[in-house]
Amino acid sequence: MNDDGTLISKGAGIVECRICGFNFLPEVEEDRERHDSEHLRILSGGLPYEIREFIKRVGWEILDNEDLRETPEQLETAKRAVAFAYWARAISNSIPENELQPFMAAHFAWLDAITAGDEEETNRAQETMKRWNKYGG
Repeated sequence: MNDDGTLISKGAGIVECRICGFNFLPEVEEDRERHDSEHLRILSGGLPYEIREFIKRVGWEILDNEDLRETPEQLETAKRAVAFAYWARAISNSIPENELQPFMAAHFAWLDAITAGDEEETNRAQETMKRWNKYGG
């Protein structure tokens, strides 16, 4: 086990990586390979699952609660946080980089419709977003 502070012993030989959150047995080659692939996803722009979900949860809390929106900029930042969390998942699943603009445009349209309470636009945006389902986005 390394001693650079990035691995936490969980007992019974299991460690947790503080960078990616992966729990594994360093002695098992398959575990090491999976751990390495998690780091490659991060290097490619993906986020660890817990971080991505945390960002989405905080963004949704602001979008769902007008009292947390002190300024219009905070509303936009919350939308951007949610959209980027979805993009991080999609990038982890190898979405082509040239999909960024249409992906984000569709997600912003969806988030705008949700915050405006426009069910018809929300449904339309969700229909558009289906093209990225295979990337988890």
